This record gives sequence, C-alpha cells and structure tokens, in this order.
Amino acid sequence: MSDGRSGDGLRLRHLAVGIAAALVAAAAMVTGVGRLAGYAAVGDAFSDAGFGWLAACVAGQVLVFAGYGGALRWAIRVDDGPRLPVAASVKVVMASFAATQVFAFGGVGGLAVVYWVFRRMGRDRLDAAVRLIGLNTAVYLVFGVIAWSAAGAALATAKAPAGLTVPWLVGLPVVVAAARWFTAPGRVARFTTPGERLAGRALATGVGAADWVRRLPGRPEGAPLFAWALCYWAGDLISLWAALRAFGADPGVIAVTVAYTTGYLVQSLPIPLIATTGVDTATTFLLHVVGVPLEVALLGVVAHRVFAFWLPVIPGSLFALSLRRLAPIGAPAG
Repeated sequence: MSDGRSGDGLRLRHLAVGIAAALVAAAAMVTGVGRLAGYAAVGDAFSDAGFGWLAACVAGQVLVFAGYGGALRWAIRVDDGPRLPVAASVKVVMASFAATQVFAFGGVGGLAVVYWVFRRMGRDRLDAAVRLIGLNTAVYLVFGVIAWSAAGAALATAKAPAGLTVPWLVGLPVVVAAARWFTAPGRVARFTTPGERLAGRALATGVGAADWVRRLPGRPEGAPLFAWALCYWAGDLISLWAALRAFGADPGVIAVTVAYTTGYLVQSLPIPLIATTGVDTATTFLLHVVGVPLEVALLGVVAHRVFAFWLPVIPGSLFALSLRRLAPIGAPAG
C-alpha cells in the first residue's frame, strides 16, 4: 500500500470474487463435516435449537469490534498521539476485517489498512510498522494469556487432553522469554537499529514492536489498551459459547476456550478465506474432542461464523472500498 493512500487496488470485483470463494469454502466445510456427523443428526440438532441464544452472538460480535477499535485508539494515543474518533475507529476496524477476509486477492490485508492509518497520522515507515506490529502483538499477547490460563485449568480438571494443553503451557513462556531477551535494556538497541538489508530491517521492526509492548504497562495507555484487547477476545468467545448453547451443548468455559484458541491458530496461515474455513473446521473437531457432539459443534461453529463473518463482511467491505475518503485522522491529544 502506498504512503498516504488507502484503497488502491480495491474494486467491487474483489468483493464479488471474495464472497463467492468464501461461499464455496464454507459449503465444502459444511458438506464434508456434515457427512461425517450424519445429515440426519445435523437436522435433528437444528430442529431442536433454541435460537434465542443467538442474540448473545450479536452482543459478542459488537464487543469484538468495539474491543479492537478501543485497542487501536489507545495504540494511536501512545506518546501523545492524536485521538481517533470512535466513528472513524469503527470504519477502520471493519475495513481491516474485510481486507483480511475478502480483499487479500487484491494484495491488501487488514494489517495494511491499519498501517495506512498510522502513516496518515504522519508516522514514518519504521514507526508505523513498529506500532502496527506492536498493537497486534499486544492483542495476541492477551490471546496467549487467555489460552495459557485455559490450558492450565483444563489440564488440572481433565477438561481437555494433554495434547491440547501442554503445548500452550510450554510454548507461551518460551515465546515470552525470547521476547524479554531481545528487549532487555542493555541489548535492545543492538537489535532495533535497522540495517541496509531487508532481514536487518525486519528484525529491527519486530524487536522494536516487542519493546513497544514491553513498555506499555508503564504508560497510561497500556492498561486501557490491554483491557480493550481482552474485550475483543471475550466477545468472540461469548459468541461461540452462545452459538453452542443454541444447539444444546454446554461444554464449559474452559473447554470452549481451549478448543477456540487452539483452532484459531489456523488463521495464522497466509491463505485468504481458506484460513478462515480452516479455523472453522479445526474448531469444530476440537470442540468434538472436548465432548461436544460433532453435529452440534458444526452447527454452533457455523452459527458463530454467520455473526462473526457474514453479517459484518458487507459493511466492512464497503468501508474498505471508501476508506481513502476518510477525513484526516484524529486531533492532537490534549
């Protein structure tokens, strides 16, 4: 994405292609898993649904977008940055969502949309990249803490097999220890000085972002940023839990959290749309592993995806298409 501009390469044809591909991928997932579960069992579970629970899915997704929007606003305010209006943050977050899910075919992703926001504020390339990666590192640090806590509780109470819990319990401390080593006060300057080579610039950006997050707790913006990030993940978990309750399953918060966080890792694959379907497929089977009948897990995940993807993707796509017309970002902090 070029400096100071947004929306380059975004066209209605990308929206049409993206939506069509998402429909095909979703249909393949539902058909394949439904066949394993048994279509008759799926039909019975659907006919017995308590659709009133789906209202909580809506509330959960409102919390998702509000959470990331809040985290973004506080990330922008670090070091006396401007205040991003709430309405503008909603547009940016929904555009980022759509860019990640649909417009990746046009060479644009959600990270590029947020990067454009930081550049629009006047940040140089390196600082914008550090803040972008730092924001997402902070959000995923909260995700990791949630996953680690749920894994520990699940292992202690036998709510999930060790294969789902031990990797979290071992892996997260290793990642955090590595980040602390790179960002130690006597060492961080060595790694955050960008060199001429691409690898050196990438290392400087990554370590700079980790250092940015390490220093957040000592800043006034740190606590609200982490709190909004917690709202982001809590909202999605509430949405999935409510979708499962709608079809008669209640595996418990710990089991749902372990299945959700482990399945979510599939989204790190750099494959547009297919990664989202991969998350749904993985989460469905992981919920089955922790005790949810396969047909109920499938219906719950699909219902969750309706509210987490299909309802927000159209307005998000429209925001992405029109984002370059957004007024100048924020006003100086007072």
